[in-house]
Amino acid sequence: MGICIDVLIVDWGHLMAAPSDDQRYEMLHDASVSVDDDEDASQDRSPSTGPQWFWPSPPADGWFGKFDFGAVGFSYKDHFAAGEHWEAIRAFVAPAVRSAVDRFIDPLFWGGLEYMADRDNEGAAAHVSVVLPPAPSDHLLWCPPAAVSSLKLLWELVGAELEALREPFERYAQAESSRISGFDAFAGLLRGWGDVIGQAQQRGWGVVGIRC
Repeated sequence: MGICIDVLIVDWGHLMAAPSDDQRYEMLHDASVSVDDDEDASQDRSPSTGPQWFWPSPPADGWFGKFDFGAVGFSYKDHFAAGEHWEAIRAFVAPAVRSAVDRFIDPLFWGGLEYMADRDNEGAAAHVSVVLPPAPSDHLLWCPPAAVSSLKLLWELVGAELEALREPFERYAQAESSRISGFDAFAGLLRGWGDVIGQAQQRGWGVVGIRC
């Protein structure tokens, strides 16, 4: 059994006004649950379920939004699998694109720190770094607004080059054993993260991921 991940964009000032990590986690958990419905809370997702946003309804305080990745991405195993697929194909990707994808997905879900020393210093992505503070206990992602701004620059590079990843993915990714069984699912997961980062950046918010 894997763990599921709830991804929220949040007003960082509102969140950090809570006096402790435990209270912040409770705020985030309550916010996430407040926009669930019975179908979306279920672990048994329909294959047709697509990505969608959930926002608090008035008169609730609009300090957050929740992104549902849909049938592929609600389980953290899917993000882990995407990272494994990237490891399998990255050597066959042009250096400038490889550098952009490395820097975009590493702080979000890849955790590819073993590649930090040999990352390509080519292309626009070479000048963009993302530094995340240590995540509080039980958080799967803790991304303040400053890091979101850097990730948005990287997503602009990655999103424009996604199609260049199709051929190496189809040739070298061993994707049959996961829900990310083809390039379209892989690209869809990245586009979901691009949407999350874009929505957060335009509001000046941060991004968090918690266990659900």
